[in-house]
Amino acid sequence: MLSEKEIILHLRRWGRAILLFSGGLDSSLLLALGREALGEGLTAFTLIGPQTVPGEVGAAWHLARKYKVRHLLAEFAPLALPDFRENTRRRCYVCKQAIMAEAHKLAARLQAEAIWDGTNLDDLKDFRPGLQAAREAGVESPLLSAGLGKKEIQALSRRLGLPGDKPPQSCLATRFPYGAVLSRGALARVGRAEAWLKARGFRQVRLRVRGQGARLELGPEDWPLFFARRLRGSYLGFLNSLGFCGLELAYPG
Repeated sequence: MLSEKEIILHLRRWGRAILLFSGGLDSSLLLALGREALGEGLTAFTLIGPQTVPGEVGAAWHLARKYKVRHLLAEFAPLALPDFRENTRRRCYVCKQAIMAEAHKLAARLQAEAIWDGTNLDDLKDFRPGLQAAREAGVESPLLSAGLGKKEIQALSRRLGLPGDKPPQSCLATRFPYGAVLSRGALARVGRAEAWLKARGFRQVRLRVRGQGARLELGPEDWPLFFARRLRGSYLGFLNSLGFCGLELAYPG
């Protein structure tokens, strides 16, 4: 595993780079290290679309501003991709291909020598077809090359003054079972349902669509908050207003 200084030296192999920036734990660490390594040679790039988790772009923008990294935003339309819209097992692969195509256009325009993503060692343990598309597109994964997993990334993030316990985020399409046809409206209502809880102090929220109903997943520390505040009735009413019929609680134990 490389040290902080060794990672920065590794990043200086490139003079200019594009960082695929979500504002999550991994890409935020890479933003901070990349700024130290490349200065103005680093550009953060965020694609915005109906799959984007509410609040994610704002958090990314604030962090890029804090580190004085140029941050470029672009609209993205994944629902135009049949595999994404029909939510097949190739969804992540074709989506990542489209993202890589946009990133390569930007890299060519800015004469950037590399495109970075925040892939780390622990990502290799999961089913992530998007990683294959990224590798095929020649994307560099400096955290993976440095031998960092989630624990090391959290520790280094805290040392650099970044939130080391930031909950992982994922595209809203992951809330639907494979084969469920996706639409802008369906993605938006899941985003609104999760945002309702986050606005009330909940940190890690997943609302999984199950037919006409939904299954709520919270972090272990959030369940006492959910019950103590007697939010269940209000939340059920809000879900009903969005068109959901019934809520299953994925309560551990």
